[in-house]
Amino acid sequence: MAGFENHIGFNISGSKLQVVEVNYIEDQFKLVNVDETYFNDRIDFEIDKETKISALLQGAFDELLIKKNFNSNSASFTLPFELFHTMQMPYDTTLLYQDLLDEFKWELSILYPFISTKNLVLQYFEIEKGPFNEMGSALVFAVQRRYLQILDSFCKKNNLKLKFVDNLHIAAERSLSVSNAIMYKGLTLSVYFNNKFLSMFFAFNGKPLYFKVIPLNDASEITDHLIKETSRSPILNIDKSQIEAAFISGDEISGTVVQTLKKALGLDFILFNPFDKIRPIPELYENKLYLEKYNSFSSAAGIAFRIA
Repeated sequence: MAGFENHIGFNISGSKLQVVEVNYIEDQFKLVNVDETYFNDRIDFEIDKETKISALLQGAFDELLIKKNFNSNSASFTLPFELFHTMQMPYDTTLLYQDLLDEFKWELSILYPFISTKNLVLQYFEIEKGPFNEMGSALVFAVQRRYLQILDSFCKKNNLKLKFVDNLHIAAERSLSVSNAIMYKGLTLSVYFNNKFLSMFFAFNGKPLYFKVIPLNDASEITDHLIKETSRSPILNIDKSQIEAAFISGDEISGTVVQTLKKALGLDFILFNPFDKIRPIPELYENKLYLEKYNSFSSAAGIAFRIA
């Protein structure tokens, strides 16, 4: 396919590195690698120096490389929730691009007075006015430049070209839109959680509508948060009955958790498979991660599927 490069998608958490590799073989996309490995020591992104983060990342990469060589020169990454500063706000559509970024940075400095906005890298999505929101807004993600520099240095060291860096739920949403394209219509809800955070993403006909990340003390809080966030609010004018489909992803999500949420919210949550629309190489049919833990790779898959 003209313009497509073989692509590796990495998902970095505090404890492990996940990889999904997609190659273009014999005129079709093929899934060639699904794997993960744990760091020798847990990464604390707030405290650890760049040298430690880089060393742990390189050690995990080398372990993956020993098991299977990569056929790609391009790599993209998803980063954990705690590295992103997120906000959703109305904005002036007449502002020039740089003026708009300056406005966002100013708003971020108010919301997060403890950070230096001059070292932030921003990405934003425009959200148009629609049936569920009375005004347009911008969904803004900001990350410290130091983390991008760590990834860039890692890629250069390993002869890779850094392409994209994204929030892990936004990347998971991309894999959802690819694997469930038929169901991904109307008002949809996707939920992502791990042991520290719960995030919720509403979309309408595949376009972002609302996103929120909620810190968790423990998993017992998840149900109450979801009940509250799926009720009508000043920001989002929805009713649960209007949700066409609900999806769930994250690390180590059991069928029991899915059934509990279905019962509590009355929504038929789907523990989706990000690989069900891409052909795997034969070896993957013997890979337990591919066969049994597919949902936990939604972020790595989503960033691997990204081409623009």
